[in-house]
Amino acid sequence: MLMLAGCASSRVLSEWPETVPEQSIFLQAYQQDLDNQAQQSDVEYLTWVVRFYEGWEMMATGWNDMTPVVLSDLSPQQSEQVAEMRDNLGVLIAAEWAKDNDERIIDTRMLSLWGGVMVAALDPEVRIDAIALITDDVERLLAGELAPARINDARYTERLPIVLD
Repeated sequence: MLMLAGCASSRVLSEWPETVPEQSIFLQAYQQDLDNQAQQSDVEYLTWVVRFYEGWEMMATGWNDMTPVVLSDLSPQQSEQVAEMRDNLGVLIAAEWAKDNDERIIDTRMLSLWGGVMVAALDPEVRIDAIALITDDVERLLAGELAPARINDARYTERLPIVLD
């Protein structure tokens, strides 16, 4: 069983999905983090990147599944703007979330919250504002300017006209 898992995981290096941004982006992020390299192989890291985008057994909805929801009912101009913002945000989040649990700043709870925020933003303009706010928060988290504990429901419901379940 372990051999099968190893084969399937190493396939991520040679058969990179077209639905995921360039593998080189994530390999570069992996190579820049020596602490994470001590905890996790490049194959493990890249496997988690793919899981972020495509989902897996434990989290069926991946980042790519959010696209139809996020882009629905937008004008062509808004759709282009949001798609680019969403793509950039996805790379930022995936590169950090895919790290070993002991090394990463962005955890699965945050992913779930941010997905909920984007889905709850029914108005197109609010959705754009939500993605911009989440992007700012991710950048500040990665820069050490925002504590992970500050990422919570109240942060977004106070700043955006949304209701989270």
